[in-house]
Amino acid sequence: MGAAVAGIWRWCLTEGRAAPSMEAVVAGFCAAVRAAGVPLGRFNITIPTLHPLIIAENWIWKGPGQPMETNRFAQGDSARNGFLKSPIRPIVEGRETFVRYAVAAEGPWEFPLFESYARAGMTDYVAWGLAGTLRRPLALSAMTDAPGGWSPASLALLEEALLGLRPLVDLHIERTIARSVCATYIGPHTGPRVLDGAIFRGSVETLRAVVWFCDLRGFTPLTLALGANGVVDVLNAFFSAVGEPVEAAGGEILKFIGDAALAVFPVRDGAGAAAACAAARGAAMEALRALDALNTARAAAGEAPLEAGIALHIGDVSYGNIGASTRLDFTVIGPAVNLAARLEGLAGRLGERALMSGDFLAAGGGPGRALGRHALKGIDGEVEVFGL
Repeated sequence: MGAAVAGIWRWCLTEGRAAPSMEAVVAGFCAAVRAAGVPLGRFNITIPTLHPLIIAENWIWKGPGQPMETNRFAQGDSARNGFLKSPIRPIVEGRETFVRYAVAAEGPWEFPLFESYARAGMTDYVAWGLAGTLRRPLALSAMTDAPGGWSPASLALLEEALLGLRPLVDLHIERTIARSVCATYIGPHTGPRVLDGAIFRGSVETLRAVVWFCDLRGFTPLTLALGANGVVDVLNAFFSAVGEPVEAAGGEILKFIGDAALAVFPVRDGAGAAAACAAARGAAMEALRALDALNTARAAAGEAPLEAGIALHIGDVSYGNIGASTRLDFTVIGPAVNLAARLEGLAGRLGERALMSGDFLAAGGGPGRALGRHALKGIDGEVEVFGL
């Protein structure tokens, strides 16, 4: 048994560490276990996540030559995903660290899942709970199709093999946490740049992009009426309504500034400025529709509507790390950003929900309603403005 376990651990320390994904880790580990003589028929690993919406991920290896199944479980999805009637429930809830069940060839079965396992020829089910990095246990289950179930020797070897798998899972968790935190707090496009090493203060690049600026109107009286805690729910609903269309259209929200959101739609190689403008314009229209739907629900609840203004402009921005020596912000600055912010303020004064600059229309963001030329604070000359 020592040589067999050593072979599995060797795979974990070499090929396993270099595996590009958790799918590759699970598939490679199961292949190494079978190569060591363990009659592994099915393997499942469930890992808790640090994510605002996803509570856990799992990977299911269904046997040699079978496609890997992966799942992501959202908050509150446990009943819908069969968790309440799962043999692994006591593991996930931390009540047990090991469970074992025989899989009967014919029903009735102890758990609904066992019917499909029996049809696949499985005979024995075991599951472990290992202490997790996120204070929630890792849940691992393994099944065999060996007649009579797991032998003591095979089960002991598999338990030893898991000691080699555990560091790989921890490595995956740490990488996933880093990606999730960066994507959630920095952005899905900017986050990977930070992880790739773009972390030095003053490390900026000139980028042509559509600047998308949105602001909630009447925020101060709203805060006074609802209080600091009450306004948080309103802001979350507002930012979901206007922010989700931005990300769906390929833009990136760089920051929330109080009741405002700053986003960019970079002009990417091969796509051109017209594509970025069309995406930003579509996101603005979808955001206004989502805000209308939100206000319909608020009206039904006897709540005041939320009003907002959106500004669209295209120009060159400085994109990168700016800040203090120990606290940096990955953002965009430059005249184009200032103009977009001023344009949003003008939208309120003109009674418009969305304004576009002449540069935005000229780059392919039209059509628009001509609203004349206007002087904007801090901007040289007058700016030609159009309504969406």
